[in-house]
Amino acid sequence: MDINIDHSRVPQREWKWNENEIGFEGVHTYDGSLKWFTFRHAHSGNTLTIEQTFEDYLKDGPLRESIPPDVMIELYDDIMNAINSGGGSLY
Repeated sequence: MDINIDHSRVPQREWKWNENEIGFEGVHTYDGSLKWFTFRHAHSGNTLTIEQTFEDYLKDGPLRESIPPDVMIELYDDIMNAINSGGGSLY
């Protein structure tokens, strides 16, 4: 069964963790997908970014093992609340 997610209903949010003098990790829900990123303070301020679909997040879980549990749950809830139920009714 395919999951039908209304991407416009997923709130645009950003989370950061492991913030320190070296940099930080994070994820955001902009642009209709998840963008996992690692930012390192350096001369060029390098940022590594990996994209993941909302559907793949529900199927496979987060791409970063370092994600805090509360962020993982918030992401899951935001995506689950955007699933189209098909508009059917039990009555």
